Amino acid sequence: MLVVVGEEGRAREHEIRERLVQMGFDQRTFLFDFIACVPGFSLQRYRKLLKDKLTIFSLNCFGGLISHSLGLKFRSPTVNLFFDEDGFIRMLRHPQIYFAEQLEFEKMEYEPNLKWEYPVFLLGDVRVYMNHYPEKVSGTETWQGEVKWYERVKRINWFNLFVVMYTDCPELAEQFDALPYGKKVCFVPFKPTKDSSWQIDMSADGGTGLVGAAANSFAQGHPWFYDPFDMLLYGKKTQLVEIP
Repeated sequence: MLVVVGEEGRAREHEIRERLVQMGFDQRTFLFDFIACVPGFSLQRYRKLLKDKLTIFSLNCFGGLISHSLGLKFRSPTVNLFFDEDGFIRMLRHPQIYFAEQLEFEKMEYEPNLKWEYPVFLLGDVRVYMNHYPEKVSGTETWQGEVKWYERVKRINWFNLFVVMYTDCPELAEQFDALPYGKKVCFVPFKPTKDSSWQIDMSADGGTGLVGAAANSFAQGHPWFYDPFDMLLYGKKTQLVEIP
């Protein structure tokens, strides 16, 4: 069944999905129209993406945004938060060790765009900036981000990983390329010299001049610079839009 929700309904996707399940529909039997409109979509490819239970390790919001765009379950703790580039690469060298660590509260930082303070945690020697989790669980001293982190760590599918980051530093792009992952993408604002480096059009950044903003725009389909199904299923670079 194709569910037509339009642009306004996208923000209520989770609510609509839950309502359909309550009505007795199996999640495997319905599909939102905005997913069917994504370039490269076919029912066979989409079913494979769902069946493969992909885990995305992401430097910033990209993983959560593209999961939302394609209706994928969050099977990674790296959602609605971000890392320093150096720390993220360090974590990816030994992910199973790091994700077995306990979060330790370090400090609060201010988010000027969202206009709130949020907690920063240490995961071993890696900082985790939980900028979308500014509140504690009601009646407790536990941060909401901590709860979500540990819930999603349990969902990691170590047999199907996709790792993604961005940088404007060629040296960090080379360090990322050396990581032992079959599916890995580093978005860069320059002509790439490594297979894992994918150039992004900086005109999509909303005028911020930040490569991370341009990458997040791609994750939301504004526009789809590369075929997202080829990227997530196979780590394959299939360019859809000319990049100057």
